[in-house]
Amino acid sequence: MSAPLSPGRAVALVARREFVSQTRSRSFAVGLLITIAIFAVYILLFGFIGSQSSSNTLGVTAQTAGLSDALRQGADARDHTLTITEVDRATGEQQVRDGDLDALLVGGPGSYGLIGQDTVDSSLQEIAGSTIRQQAVDGALVRAGVHPATVAARAQVTVITLAPADPERGQRLALAIVVAALLFMSLVGYGTAVAQGVVEEKSSRVVELLLSTIKPLHLLAGKVLGLGAVGLLQLLILSAIGLAGSTAFGLLTIPTAAASALIWAVVWYLLGFFLYASIYAAAGSMVSRQEELQTIVAPIMFPLLIPFVFAVSVLPDDPRNTLGTVLSFIPLFSPTLMPARAAMGVAPFWQVGLAIVLTLASIAGVVWLAAKIYQNSVLRTGARVSLREALSARRP
Repeated sequence: MSAPLSPGRAVALVARREFVSQTRSRSFAVGLLITIAIFAVYILLFGFIGSQSSSNTLGVTAQTAGLSDALRQGADARDHTLTITEVDRATGEQQVRDGDLDALLVGGPGSYGLIGQDTVDSSLQEIAGSTIRQQAVDGALVRAGVHPATVAARAQVTVITLAPADPERGQRLALAIVVAALLFMSLVGYGTAVAQGVVEEKSSRVVELLLSTIKPLHLLAGKVLGLGAVGLLQLLILSAIGLAGSTAFGLLTIPTAAASALIWAVVWYLLGFFLYASIYAAAGSMVSRQEELQTIVAPIMFPLLIPFVFAVSVLPDDPRNTLGTVLSFIPLFSPTLMPARAAMGVAPFWQVGLAIVLTLASIAGVVWLAAKIYQNSVLRTGARVSLREALSARRP
């Protein structure tokens, strides 16, 4: 008779089994390629949208051609590309219908008009409106004997910041969004995989054979470690491809910040995965069929979805947002929000350290609770196990 497996050996065997079976599967390679393709499509899509929203074509008639230089200056001040073409009104209206022009500026002082097909881009409206208003004001000043430049000089507002301006803010923002997206996808994807694996073993009765050899806690730990390593491998592959591609195309010029963001992403992935994977595994042990799994794991996604949405919608405009700062210390939110804030350079080291300590303490409590639920539920088949039953000390 062979000697019983030691706890470390049992956990290592389960982890190796999970890692090898996942990385050798066709679904891992296909999923990785699909994820890369999705990120590439998003980058191209946002680049296309950005280029479309920052450029316009405008037609001017002989009566409005005198505004061309002022319109270009107004567009340049807004970092907007404006292509101006002089046409007669009939030709210009036809080009608007054909889509060759975004709008046509017609009329004269007091009766200017922008002609568009269905609507006129709001940026183009703002440029034309502000330019014409400024021209009217300048004309009135000249007629009153006041030079417009004198008035403009007295109306200048200089922006003064208490902290030095960060010329790399745009790239840091992009890094923060990418880090948040990668962590969200990895934690949701591989956390769900843990729950699905538990249900699959439970429904096929494989778990009964496994638990005749090793303890439930060791099986849970091995499964979490194995799938966590798979998720980490995917995260590193995606990050390496992203860094290499963005550096090669000149999109990223701050490799030090990128490397720092990647390191923190790995740290927070590990912390977040151990936290959430334990919850997913406990949830999966409470049901016996894959059909029942979605209803029990869906609520687990909300603590991941909320900080992700916050990171990509609020932090870009207000990185020092008070609510975002507070939420980044809450362990269920920290794995997504804190690395995003760190990538933007607004999270001092003491905040990151405190969030890590709080998350580690939460992991200890959650793992203990999840292990209790897992041990009391994993061998129960048939009806869904209630949380009260899962937390009880009685096991079959």
